[in-house]
Amino acid sequence: MAPTLLLLIETSSPICSVALSSAGKLIAMRTLDENANHASMLAVLIDDVIKTAQITLKELDAIAISAGPGSYTGLRIGAATAKGLCYSLSKPLIAIDSLQSLAFGMSSCDHLSDSIFCPTIDARRDEIYFGLFDGSGKVIRQSENSILDSAFQHYLPEDKMITIGGSGASKCRHLGINRNLSFDYSTRPSAQWLIQQATENMLEKKFNDYHTFEPNYIKPAFVTASKSRL
Repeated sequence: MAPTLLLLIETSSPICSVALSSAGKLIAMRTLDENANHASMLAVLIDDVIKTAQITLKELDAIAISAGPGSYTGLRIGAATAKGLCYSLSKPLIAIDSLQSLAFGMSSCDHLSDSIFCPTIDARRDEIYFGLFDGSGKVIRQSENSILDSAFQHYLPEDKMITIGGSGASKCRHLGINRNLSFDYSTRPSAQWLIQQATENMLEKKFNDYHTFEPNYIKPAFVTASKSRL
């Protein structure tokens, strides 16, 4: 049996990242850092990794994407691109929770391997999206939205070392809620963090229907009525 060949797309943040994996191993990746123009650059990055790996799109076994939570614009562009490829190539779609993939990245650091990982995404104001995962990526608490008040500490196990990372980590640092907290400010969203779960889903044939799939968008900012209309 030929190795599983996956195209992986991560657009849940201002970072735009595309990777190729074969048999669960990274073989090519291209990433544009903060404030990347996903709409104009995603197709360029896909073409670049395909050429680097010297393969064709038809050789892919599936397309994997970050499913959110995350940026509305980034996720919308990533999903539209992936769904279009799945349709035109007759390939399955694999959608991976953005926080779970970030937890895989955080756990890749050996000195953090015994932690409970709490990847976060800044949801504006005093809110974050977060999830809890063990070192293998197993879900302890599903991704959800939370206000950063005293109640947030009840989500975090008191008897475990907890590593908080992601774009919402700096918000948590000032809470002083748990003596077992550490912070990972260096791990950022990347297509390579999708590889492990996407490969498992591929082998187990856990696919998403690309006709109906919609990402988990961060809720829109609260909008107040114009004073002139009151």
